[in-house]
Amino acid sequence: MSPGSTSPHDAEELSSVDRRRAAYRQLIDGELATGDSERVLFFVHSVDLRHATPDLIAAAGLGLALADRGYGVRLVPRHRWHLGGAADIWIATTPDADPSQAPAGAWRMAWAHSDVEAWAELDHLMAYDQVLVGSEVGRSLLSTTSAGRLDVLRNAADTELFAPREPDTEARDGVASLGVYVERGRAIQPLINDVRFTVPLTVYAEPQRNMRSSLLGRLEEPIAWLRAPEVLTRSALTVIELPSTAVGDATMPAHFFESIACGSLPIVNSRLGATEAGLEVPTYTTSEGLGDLITSLLADPEEIGSLVADLRERVAREHTWDLRARELEDCVATGRRDQSTPPPQRALHYFPDYNRANPYQGMLFAGLGSVDAYPKAVSDVIEHLENRSVASVPGILNIHWTTPILQYATGPFRAAIELDRFSAALHKFRTAGGRLVWTLHNVLPHEARHVWAETQLAQLLADRADAIHALSEITARQASEVLRLDPRRVVVIEHSSYVGQYPDWISRDAARAQLGLSSQDKVLVALGGIRPYKGLGRLLDVFHELAEEDASLHLLVAGKPAANEETAGLQRRCEQSSRVLSEFSHVPDDQLQVWFGAADLAVLPYSRILNSGVFWLAQTFGLPIVGPRTGALLDLADEPHVRLFNPRDDRSLKETLRSTISELVDDPERARAAHASSLDAARSRPPQRMAKDFATFIEPMLTGQDRASRRAAG
Repeated sequence: MSPGSTSPHDAEELSSVDRRRAAYRQLIDGELATGDSERVLFFVHSVDLRHATPDLIAAAGLGLALADRGYGVRLVPRHRWHLGGAADIWIATTPDADPSQAPAGAWRMAWAHSDVEAWAELDHLMAYDQVLVGSEVGRSLLSTTSAGRLDVLRNAADTELFAPREPDTEARDGVASLGVYVERGRAIQPLINDVRFTVPLTVYAEPQRNMRSSLLGRLEEPIAWLRAPEVLTRSALTVIELPSTAVGDATMPAHFFESIACGSLPIVNSRLGATEAGLEVPTYTTSEGLGDLITSLLADPEEIGSLVADLRERVAREHTWDLRARELEDCVATGRRDQSTPPPQRALHYFPDYNRANPYQGMLFAGLGSVDAYPKAVSDVIEHLENRSVASVPGILNIHWTTPILQYATGPFRAAIELDRFSAALHKFRTAGGRLVWTLHNVLPHEARHVWAETQLAQLLADRADAIHALSEITARQASEVLRLDPRRVVVIEHSSYVGQYPDWISRDAARAQLGLSSQDKVLVALGGIRPYKGLGRLLDVFHELAEEDASLHLLVAGKPAANEETAGLQRRCEQSSRVLSEFSHVPDDQLQVWFGAADLAVLPYSRILNSGVFWLAQTFGLPIVGPRTGALLDLADEPHVRLFNPRDDRSLKETLRSTISELVDDPERARAAHASSLDAARSRPPQRMAKDFATFIEPMLTGQDRASRRAAG
């Protein structure tokens, strides 16, 4: 059945708009999944047209245009992603789609039609044959990522559904805003919210929990996407408040083009995206400016009509979904023709994704492309295990830190339930042929709330893992004191330094100037996540005792704190001391060089640790280090720039600090030697070697050669 086809009698009853709505419902219901041309599959969050999200609007608009051109088109909602389906062209419209779920042989495409910043953070863009971007600015942003071929494909409008009333003779005097955008850490529509109430603006949206009363007073019932023309054709103006992501990447929502197609003049809070699309529209940057703009435009209806008429002509010529469908055809044809090397085909799934806080995982996986593989983060590990257990190729899961699995259970009963759920899901995954690799960072989470459950979880992983990746020899030895580990399944790939991962160009004097320190000051730094086990409290105690002996001694403390009373107390202590400079928040990558560059000595006052990324980070910046005599640091005790203390003895920390300051800070010659030793140690473990070693280790598991070898060995 062709899109929107009806019986002759029904055709008389339905308007063109109603027929178009019916065609969209056919698309959603899967009735357009076959056609005379290729099969196209769109992965979307939901197919609920009553609450259509940007990815659904984009997929539906482009999908129906493709169906009109003879393609078989199907939209797959998130809860059915793991079931996949046959396709020649597979399009992910949301960043969390998984390219490993595309059918074999399909042309895999990512479509960053909006929120390009979220797409840019993905480490699996390399897995797509082609990446489509909603703007030229967005393409520029993605050009610095692992994405291969990049082409621009903007949002558009369905000019059959979104069209002026016929005849359009009734006066338009309304001002509408459809939907409410909520962004992390941002008020709801702050500019629209503060427009003075005398301005005739109506917002069609659901009330939100943190919505202010001034915006609540403007609310009307939300309008479903297919019914949006009923509002837009009555409105002289449409106010669109773009989120900061769209302002930065110049992507424009479909709603922008749809309002113009309906004859409603859009007003937006950024000129960049509209100008790039060739559509000059009125803009605002403040609430007061928006109110004045609405008032002045409504005073001259003829001016509105003239502006929107020219815009409508351009939208009909350059920004329809039919045109986008033809552009997609050209993109696919060109991409297929020009592709010389296909993207990696095998996925290594990993959990959890801690790349924002620590680039270790990105460094570890950087060599996967050389073995025809790519990393893909997993957001819900139990859902992943269950879904992959029914997939044709369950694949490999690499579990790192176990904190998110049980740590947030509210009590022992809940922890037991979560442990059972995880165990059952893992059993199904392994039974279906899935492979498990456990990267052993710590035996237990540092602040385990349910030690018995965490211990059982760790032993479960040790028992079920096909391979256990230890970050050092001593990591495996110390873990064996708590867990039963099969040494035949343990592989050691040492934690690398962070050489080349962070900016490191600022001079020592410039770094100190930024922090208000002089060249004569002796500066200690304790950097990293602020948690109880990291011993900041006792470092402050020891530091103040030493500071009484040496007026030139200063301490730098920086890192994201845990949300608890203890860290709040530590923050107060730091702020009350004139000799301590602190920043209790995440330190941006480009600022690490300031904190480390200003310091003479790094201090890790931890009470316990198995592996420490901060240790390797400090060496990357060439600092001598005082750390606990425990875990992987024991292997480095003989390094000239390393001094270890007894983690159970505060006096040991104090005396080790005192002697290290005397030897490696006060003595210029030994300080230079310690700096050189620290840098040499960092350079001796480059991230590239770690990535290569991991890729070499994981390749036989990706291809199944390890199982074949074991069978051949008998």
